[in-house]
Amino acid sequence: MNEAMRHHRPEASPPPSPLLSTGGTGVEETAHSVDVSGALLHYWTAGGADRPAVALTHGAGADHRMFDPQIPALVGAGYRTLRWDVRYHGASASGTGRFRTGYAARDLGAVLDAADVRRPVVLLGQSMGGNIAQEYLRRRPEEVAALVVIGSTSSTLPITRGERRRLAFSRTLMRLLPYRRLTRWMARASAEDPGAQEYLREAFAANGRRSFLTTWDGMTRAVDPSPDYRVEKPELLICGEHDSTGNIRSAMERWSERDPNSEFHVIPGAGHVANLDRPDEVNRLTVAFLRLPEGLRTQRDHD
Repeated sequence: MNEAMRHHRPEASPPPSPLLSTGGTGVEETAHSVDVSGALLHYWTAGGADRPAVALTHGAGADHRMFDPQIPALVGAGYRTLRWDVRYHGASASGTGRFRTGYAARDLGAVLDAADVRRPVVLLGQSMGGNIAQEYLRRRPEEVAALVVIGSTSSTLPITRGERRRLAFSRTLMRLLPYRRLTRWMARASAEDPGAQEYLREAFAANGRRSFLTTWDGMTRAVDPSPDYRVEKPELLICGEHDSTGNIRSAMERWSERDPNSEFHVIPGAGHVANLDRPDEVNRLTVAFLRLPEGLRTQRDHD
């Protein structure tokens, strides 16, 4: 992505007049789109504009539908929600050039601006979405109220030489595997619930091989070690008990130990997509966390 593209001013398309219910959530959402650097990014909002906002960013290969179980809980708790399809994903599949979490964080900022989202905003991200949320927080800390991360590693903690080699090798492995086989494997590795596995297979297939490989390349380069960095904002870190996608659990434990205002919870019976495998438990933790007075979040809870 060249400099001209990076600083292209987003142009919001007129929001559609009808409200629509998407993904079977039972909550009325409005669909929007905004042009950012030549890509039409799609997003959905629910809840009154005067409410505190939660912006939800999905994992690699998925799309906004992965948060279908979270929207009713958050809107019902009094929040405005914004969920979007990241560039190269879902309805925002258009895009050229490399994928980097820094570029995606700029896209998120453009989407929040187009939706006129009040700041500070709560950022909720699953896997890749957690890395994008971290990047946004690093760039614009004053705009973030809190961070909720599901099944993701810290972008700033140091990693070993072996971990870096494995990330590089995964780029080659993903290119070599037949994509249909890859989608089945990724779905089984990510979810315990059969319905969640079916959704992930469909989402991966719809996004296509080129988009996934472009995204994966960027995700393997997302770690930017910064030993002195600390997140001072309240954080809720969630990991599925059976998350077998890399070293997520141990990495999230180290992350929680580093940051003073973090909570770390392991969800029994859940995999990488804990919000789909055990939505009621994830929703309960999230709403309870967001309702806490900020001063009470300094005491970490390790399940």
